[in-house]
Amino acid sequence: MNFSISRKGYDKNQVQEYIKSQSDKYEKTILGLRDRVEGLIRENQELVKKVESLKKEQDNINLALTQAIDKAKNIEYSSKVKFALEGERLKIFSSKWESYCKANINVIDKSQRDGVRGRLREFEDELVNLMSKELNIGDYVNEADQDFFTESKRLNRK
Repeated sequence: MNFSISRKGYDKNQVQEYIKSQSDKYEKTILGLRDRVEGLIRENQELVKKVESLKKEQDNINLALTQAIDKAKNIEYSSKVKFALEGERLKIFSSKWESYCKANINVIDKSQRDGVRGRLREFEDELVNLMSKELNIGDYVNEADQDFFTESKRLNRK
């Protein structure tokens, strides 16, 4: 800004007005910056709370996945035990049936006896097939384990 020259230098009123206007601009700028800083502090606090909330959710999800895998392992184990027991029960039944048939061999027709033996062998083969192939829950649990560990590693990297 250019000031008018008066008797003893620059015009004092103009200089004082200029200083006052610069002071007002400075105060407005400072107030604006304070408001901006306070807004950023509030925003930061909200984001920190959100991060903490997301970490808690992540922990809950990890816990739920771990519990689900444990439950799946328990289901797999108990189903294997149940099928093994059922197989034993059927073997005992088959043995009893054969004993009954042997005891009554003279009463039962040979073709009926052979037919019953054949059917019992078919049932036993079906049971073995079921236990070894179709009801292999272990594959599903192993996949779930692998998914859990992969996801855990991914989450821990973040």
